[in-house]
Amino acid sequence: MNKALRLARRDVPLGVALPWLTLPVAIPLWLVYIQILSKNIFISVDGTILPDTAIKYSPLNNDMMLFWPVAHLVTSGHAGDVYNTSLFSTYLRLHFGGIVPSYYQCPYLPPGLLAPLILAPFGILPGFLVWTLVLTGGSIWLLRLIKAPWPVVGFGLTSVASIYNMLAGQLGLITGTLFLVGLFSIASNPNRAATCFGCLIIKPQAGLLAPIALLARRQYRTIIVSGLVVLALCVLTTLICGAAIWPAYLDEGTASARKILIAPFPNQYEDNGASVFWMMRSFGAGVTTSGIVQTATAVGATVWCWVAWRRDTKDHLALITLTAALTILATPYGYTVDLCGFTLMTGWLAWERRQLELADVLIWVWPAICPLVATGLHMELTPLILLLGAIRAWRRLDGIGTTAPACYPVPL
Repeated sequence: MNKALRLARRDVPLGVALPWLTLPVAIPLWLVYIQILSKNIFISVDGTILPDTAIKYSPLNNDMMLFWPVAHLVTSGHAGDVYNTSLFSTYLRLHFGGIVPSYYQCPYLPPGLLAPLILAPFGILPGFLVWTLVLTGGSIWLLRLIKAPWPVVGFGLTSVASIYNMLAGQLGLITGTLFLVGLFSIASNPNRAATCFGCLIIKPQAGLLAPIALLARRQYRTIIVSGLVVLALCVLTTLICGAAIWPAYLDEGTASARKILIAPFPNQYEDNGASVFWMMRSFGAGVTTSGIVQTATAVGATVWCWVAWRRDTKDHLALITLTAALTILATPYGYTVDLCGFTLMTGWLAWERRQLELADVLIWVWPAICPLVATGLHMELTPLILLLGAIRAWRRLDGIGTTAPACYPVPL
């Protein structure tokens, strides 16, 4: 029987059919990001094979223009210049000309300077290829350690959040994966969990609620080992960059981070924001009010996470999905690239129940919708998407919505 006729006769419930009917809208939005990523890869391959034809400055217009200079400044013995706004801007203009936005400054903690070092042996165009391959390949390897099904890995890597992360040259995919692997390994492999959580010092907001989960499960040894991993990375940072990197960060690095955080909305990537702080700013709230609401949200997310991990549940997928959503809600400094882990877990839940829901499609494509809403309606609504994901995961922990209707299975 013709599918359209079946739908007209309501042989398939609307709740089952609607997610699939929205795909013709979601896929074109996804293809826009695929096109930009493909363009960046093509330019990088072309510039790598034929370097004489590569233009002087980066045509990628992504965070390679931040990480590549960081790598070369650190390896040339000028690590302190990374946090000096005037010297760093001068270095960027020297290499990339006048295309560099004024807000391109380094807000990362000193251990966060370690990851870009893989770019040091390369020019910016081959560096982008190496960066993308290493971080994406590393994420796949980590996910296979916890036996993530290949369809789930594919769902996660092809989500708009992951594609956007790749084309932006960002860390969201690898940090999100480290956080998930750490959560999955708390009971089965505490040393692996500790290593993953400790490595998140390169971007601490990606694992903000990891200590809460560990405390709730009384994994004190794992907390100690995580701390030792953090300490080791800090020592390594000091050996590579010099002790002066720490006062440089405290003096100018934190000022750059604060400047990015409190900039008027929408500015400096805030149209791709994911925090409650920026949502409140988009509604017209001041810095103080936004900070109060963000603090209250962080406290609520922390309590929610503690209660969830104290429960005796065997549904680890829902628990980890909930934690992934709450962690992003807890930080004032988050972007849609940081939704990679949360999006992957949403896909994993959909795969296990063998049913696609409208919320799954919305979460998968949201990073493409977010900037349209932010610029068109002057509203940053990503926290509401995260709250939706958290509520769905919490309901599943309570045994609500765990199975698809027996008479209407929708295979993925």
